[in-house]
Amino acid sequence: MKKIWLNVVALSASTLAFSVAAAPGEWWEITAKMEMPGMPFAMPGQTSKVCLGKGAESDPRQTQGKDSNCKMTDVQHSGNTVKYKGTCVTDGETMNMVGETTHDGSSFKSNMKMTGKSHGEPVNMSMTSSGKRIGGACDTEEMGRKVKAQLDEGMAKACDTSRYSTSNWINSSQMFLGDKPTCAGKKEALCKVVRNDVPKDVQAFEQLVHQEEAASSPSIAKACNVNIDSMRKSLCKAKARSGPLHFLEANCPAEAKTFRELLRKREECEGRGFTSGAKMKKCMGGDMIEEESASSSKSGKKAKADDDSGSSTSDTVLDGAKKLKGLFGF
Repeated sequence: MKKIWLNVVALSASTLAFSVAAAPGEWWEITAKMEMPGMPFAMPGQTSKVCLGKGAESDPRQTQGKDSNCKMTDVQHSGNTVKYKGTCVTDGETMNMVGETTHDGSSFKSNMKMTGKSHGEPVNMSMTSSGKRIGGACDTEEMGRKVKAQLDEGMAKACDTSRYSTSNWINSSQMFLGDKPTCAGKKEALCKVVRNDVPKDVQAFEQLVHQEEAASSPSIAKACNVNIDSMRKSLCKAKARSGPLHFLEANCPAEAKTFRELLRKREECEGRGFTSGAKMKKCMGGDMIEEESASSSKSGKKAKADDDSGSSTSDTVLDGAKKLKGLFGF
């Protein structure tokens, strides 16, 4: 959705009078507002000082820059009203526009609707704009360069991945992949994150699988040449004794069975009061009972040794008493 939104924003900018052919122009103040269902936030109306070529307010064909991918196919004038139709083609997908503008030489009001598809998703967008002539000569080409620089800066911010987590990379992957990605030059960084992090991160793995199942998104596995089954096996092995259980049950039946047995042992150990980490580990590993048996045996031997020691002392005392009796004659 984010890539679609970025593309539509860029597309809508190209349909406004922001990048016109080089010609002497006049300054206008234009306010434009765009609405589209599903956008991440409501875009407020934006007011800009724009250099329009003379007569551009009544001729939508003049608002198309030389690099625009939008073309006017039907323009009809009736008094101070202009109705038009057009198409914009991006990556083989077509957006259709229908618009109407009313003008009086010093101001205008316009509304336009665009429908079609972007990356396989339906798009339904409307745009309203109004303008008033400020006056003063200007160079339309210079203004176009400035606006292009502003759009480039906005796209650079949207493509900033400096604070991306693994989840961010995966969820935004469609912006970095494809023949003409929205954010060029990011594919290798995405692939590095996928190769290094996904085999160790259950949540990232599950997001990758979900992304692969989305028919409208480019395949990360194919683009980065990674094997999802191999990643699954690595995670199954790494998480066999730590879980989470839902991942093991969905991906590793054998490991899930082992983990359930460990959980059962844990419950038994806790029930016997072995709550400390070391004792819990020994209990779950089967060493606790052996240790207790060994301890009991050791205690029994010690008790017997103490008894034997006591008997020996008694015998010594008796022998001494007998010797004293013989010495003194009693």
